[in-house]
Amino acid sequence: MLEDAITYPSTGERNVETLAIGGVLSLLGVFFVPILFVYGYLVRVIRQVAKGETDVAPAFDEWEELLVDGLVVFGISVVYVLVPTAVLVAGLFVLLVPVGVGVGVGGNGGSAVAVFGVLVSLAVTLLGIVALLAAFYLVPAAVAAYARTGRFGSAFSPSTLRRVGTDGSYVVAWLVALVIGFLAQVVGGALTLTLVGAVLVPFVTFYGNVASAYAIGAGVAETELASETSDEGAAAGRPAV
Repeated sequence: MLEDAITYPSTGERNVETLAIGGVLSLLGVFFVPILFVYGYLVRVIRQVAKGETDVAPAFDEWEELLVDGLVVFGISVVYVLVPTAVLVAGLFVLLVPVGVGVGVGGNGGSAVAVFGVLVSLAVTLLGIVALLAAFYLVPAAVAAYARTGRFGSAFSPSTLRRVGTDGSYVVAWLVALVIGFLAQVVGGALTLTLVGAVLVPFVTFYGNVASAYAIGAGVAETELASETSDEGAAAGRPAV
C-alpha cells in the first residue's frame, strides 16, 4: 500500500496540472477558502479510491462540489477537535480555581484543597489528551465515512466509527498515512534550507496529503463501510439531505 500511495499523486495525464493547482491552493491556504478546495479534493480522492478507482488521480474540476466537501470536512474536524480542547481547558480551570481558593484559605485546609485541585486537574487533562489522540486517529475514518456515504451524520456514527476504526485494514492505512506525512515533513524541512526549495514546500505537502488520502481510501475500501449503500447525495458527491 505504501508504494501505491506514494506513486498515486503522479498518475494521470493531468498530474502536473493537478499538483500545480494543489500546491498553489495549499500555499494560499492562509486565506482559508483556498484550503477548503484542497480538503474537498482529498475527499474526492478517498471517495474514488474507496470505490476501487485507483488508476488515475482525480483532477481539479466541479469546484462547487469541492468547496462543499471542503466545508463539510472542516466542520467534521472542528467538532472532533472542540471536545478534547474543551476538556483540556476544563482541566486548566479545575487547576486554577481550587489552587486559588487554597491560597486564599491558607493552612492545612487550603493545602488540601490545592492538592485535590491538582489531582483532579491532572486527571481531566489526561482525559483531554487521550480524547485528542482518539480524535487524531478517528478523524480520517470520519472523513472517509462521509466521503463513502455522502452523509454528514455518518462521520459521527458510533457504529460506523467502531466498524472502521477497529478494522485492521484501516489501522494499516492510518499507519501508512502517518508514515507518508512524516516523510513529507522531512522532505519539506530539507527544502526550507534553500530559498528556492522553500517555495516547493506547499507542493510537497499537497503531494503527501494526496498520498495519505489514497492510503485511507484504500484501507476503507476493505472495511464494512464499503458495503454501505450510497444515496443520491453520495452519488452527487454532496451531503445527503
